[in-house]
Amino acid sequence: MFVNDTTVVLIFLPLILSICREHDTSPSRFLMLAAYGSLLGGQWTMIGTRSNLLISNYYRQRTGTGLGFFDFTPVAATVFILALIYIAFVGRRFLPRTAKARTDNDQREYLSELVVTKESKSEGKSFEEAGWANRKDLEVVEILRDKRRLSPKEPLKHGDAIIMRGAPAAVGELLKSPDFKLKEEIKISEKTLQSVNLVTVEALLSPRSDYAGRSTDELDLKRDYGFTVLGISHHGRRLRRRRPAPRLDFGDSLLLLGEEDSLGRLRRNQNLMLLVEESFPALGKRKAFVTLILLLAVIGLAISSLVSPVISIPVAAFLAIVLGCIHVRDAYKIIDWPSVITVAGMIPFGLALEKTETARDLANYLVQSTAHSGPVAAMGAVFLIAIILTQLIENAAVAIILSPLAYAVAQGIGVNPKPFMIGLAICVSAAFCTPFAHESTILVMSPGRYQFKHYLQLGTVLALITWAVATFLTPLIWPLHPIAKP
Repeated sequence: MFVNDTTVVLIFLPLILSICREHDTSPSRFLMLAAYGSLLGGQWTMIGTRSNLLISNYYRQRTGTGLGFFDFTPVAATVFILALIYIAFVGRRFLPRTAKARTDNDQREYLSELVVTKESKSEGKSFEEAGWANRKDLEVVEILRDKRRLSPKEPLKHGDAIIMRGAPAAVGELLKSPDFKLKEEIKISEKTLQSVNLVTVEALLSPRSDYAGRSTDELDLKRDYGFTVLGISHHGRRLRRRRPAPRLDFGDSLLLLGEEDSLGRLRRNQNLMLLVEESFPALGKRKAFVTLILLLAVIGLAISSLVSPVISIPVAAFLAIVLGCIHVRDAYKIIDWPSVITVAGMIPFGLALEKTETARDLANYLVQSTAHSGPVAAMGAVFLIAIILTQLIENAAVAIILSPLAYAVAQGIGVNPKPFMIGLAICVSAAFCTPFAHESTILVMSPGRYQFKHYLQLGTVLALITWAVATFLTPLIWPLHPIAKP
C-alpha cells in the first residue's frame, strides 16, 4: 500500500528464495503470489503504484482537485479479498511444482569458522537447543573450546569456535547474526561493517596460481586487496575440517568479503578468477530510522493533502541521498530507465489524443455503442479496454493513454468522471496474465521457472475479478451523479 509494487518484489524475492532453500521447498509455489500481491497492494493507495499518481494528476489538471489518498481503497480491498479467496481455494492448483531453484553456486559449499559473541543469545545453550543444528542448509563440522572438541549438546560459551559448512547464502546470513562472528571478522571492525558497502565474492584459483600449495592462513588478502577469506570450497567437495588449514590447489574456490571499492584491485589479481559477486549493503539503524521517517512523511503529507506525492516523493528520495541512506551510484542504478523512457514517450502521445480530439471521437463511439445499456456499460467497456491493454503495455503508459478517454466518456454521458478515473486506476494495475505486463511479474519469472501458460492460467481469473469489481462496485461507492455537459 505504501511502497512501490516493484520495490516490494525486490525485497521479498531473496527472502522467499532463502526460505525455500532452508526448507527444501520449490520457490515456484510462492514467487508468483508475491508478484500478484504487490500488484494488488499497489491498487490500495495513491502512492502504491505510479499509474495511480498519473491518473490522479490528470484528474487534477482537468478539475483542479486530485483523487484522495485512500479513494482507491474500498474497491481495491474488495478485489484483494476476492482474489485471495480464489487463490486459496482454486488458483493455487495452477501454481507449478518445479524443481528446486538451485544453481551450481548454491550447491557449492564453504567451510567457515565462527566464534560465539558476548552478546549471543545462544550462550549457555547447546548448539542443538539454539536451533542452528536444525538448519538444512548448514552443517556443524566441529565445536572447539581451547582446542578441545565439544559435543553439540554441551552449553556454548563466549569464545567457542564453531566450524560450519554451508552455501554462500547461508554463510552470508550467519554474518548478519548477532549470535556469532566469523573468525576472520577480527580483521573487520564493526564500524566498517556498518559504514561501507560490502560485497561477497566467490573466487576460483587460476591454473598457475601462486596460491597453490599455500593455506589461507599464509595469504594476506586483507592487506594486499582489502578482502577477508570467509570460507573455502575444495574442488567443489565437502571439507571435513578447517584445522589445520588445508592447502589450496587449482579448482579450489574462496568466499571473500570486502569493500565494493576494492573490487577493481581484486579483479587484477592473476591468481584468482572471480565467479560470483553479491552486494552486501551497509548496515545501520540510523539509516533505517531516517528512511522510515521519510516514508512516513510522504504518507502523512499525501493523506493530509498538504503536498502532492508528485512533489514529496522526489524530495524524500533526494533527502535519502543527501542524508547518506543510499549512495547516489546505487540510486542511479536502481532507476528503471526503459520505464522512464516509455512513460516520457507516452505523455506527448496522451496529449496528442486530446489535441487531435481522437479521445473525444473514441469516447463518442463508446457512448453511442452503449447508449441503450446505461453508464455502467460504458464504464465496463472502458475498463475492459484497460484490462486488455495492461497485459501488453506497461501500466503507466496505459494510464496515460486511457485517462483522456475515460474522462471524455464520462463527460459524453454527462456523469461524474471520478468513478471512471478510480476504476481505471484499479484496472490498469491488473497486469496478471502475461509475464512482460509489469516489472513485478518479470522479476519472478526466471527464479520461479514460470512459463507463459502459468500466468495465463492463474492471472486470467484475477483480471476478470478486477474488471467485474471495478465495473459494478465503483459506481456504488462513487455514484455516477449526472452533471451538466460543458
